Amino acid sequence: MLYATSVAGNVLRGDAPGPAESMDRVRLSRQELEKARIRRRTERGADLGVALERGSRLRHGDVLTDGSSFVMVEQAPEKVLVARWPDGAPPETAALLGHAVGNLHRPLSVEGGAAAFPIQADSEIEVFEKMLSGLGVELSVQERVFCPHEGADVHGHG
Repeated sequence: MLYATSVAGNVLRGDAPGPAESMDRVRLSRQELEKARIRRRTERGADLGVALERGSRLRHGDVLTDGSSFVMVEQAPEKVLVARWPDGAPPETAALLGHAVGNLHRPLSVEGGAAAFPIQADSEIEVFEKMLSGLGVELSVQERVFCPHEGADVHGHG
């Protein structure tokens, strides 16, 4: 069993301890990335136990290590609704979108004229279409790795 207790770097940041192609991998959901204790099988069939410091959070591309072996973390893709607003859209567009996503307690990612957030059911698309109708917002559904904005990763009321 590989018992990983630390993160040795991240392949996406370019500070991994070796080439990603040579590493075993483990695929985790976004929710699993938030856990400090995990037990899974890697792609190559190794038993992996992860015990990080409490409060630690894994990220897509992190490389776990036990000091001698390395396993790259891959975040599982999920269904994401992308809302793109037109150039010059009024501030109400972003405010209404933020209000709607916030009421659902969803994490949010904002990148140049578009916001993305995970959805749990296709029926949510209709809700957002109605809510944002008349504002010129274009909605699309994508299956992708979702990385929330650090300041907008909502976990509930605290």
